[in-house]
Amino acid sequence: MRSAKLLEILASHNRFWSSGRIDAGVDRDILPACLRQVDAKEVVVIKGVRRGGKSTLMAQIIRALPARGETPTGILRVDLEEPLFAPEYGADLLERIYRLWRERVQPEGRCLLFLDEVQNIPGWERWVRGRTDTEDLKVFVSGSSSQLLSREVGAKLTGRQVSFEVFPLSFPEYLRFKGWGPSRP
Repeated sequence: MRSAKLLEILASHNRFWSSGRIDAGVDRDILPACLRQVDAKEVVVIKGVRRGGKSTLMAQIIRALPARGETPTGILRVDLEEPLFAPEYGADLLERIYRLWRERVQPEGRCLLFLDEVQNIPGWERWVRGRTDTEDLKVFVSGSSSQLLSREVGAKLTGRQVSFEVFPLSFPEYLRFKGWGPSRP
């Protein structure tokens, strides 16, 4: 895939770079715990059942970051279910995406990388470990496969991760979602 096409795909999934806004729905109760990990070195692993709200939670984290001093272009969200990425699934794809972003969008400073549905990429754990060990990079990953639910991730990231399990809406979250309950406790 050409760099121009790759950059076009990234820009379409990261419209907040120019608008500063992202649609993220009603805040989940687990959001504050996830935000406390933004400045920690560990990789944040968001796992759970399919359609349980993992991508939405990632969007909520992204939405909160500018208020914490992060620049929108310093945040990259990669949807690894993007059909155009499928022919190139592998750690090389992650490296190309990351390098292109660093060269063309955010050449300097701290970066926050959100890899959604990361289980689609063979070898992602080694790539993430290598980047977080050598660069000023905070990584959040999400996935719903049994691979992310297993203890393998912890072993492959060798203690460099913090995990959160996302479940479908709780009753209080559902009430907020419907507009029937108070905002957050």
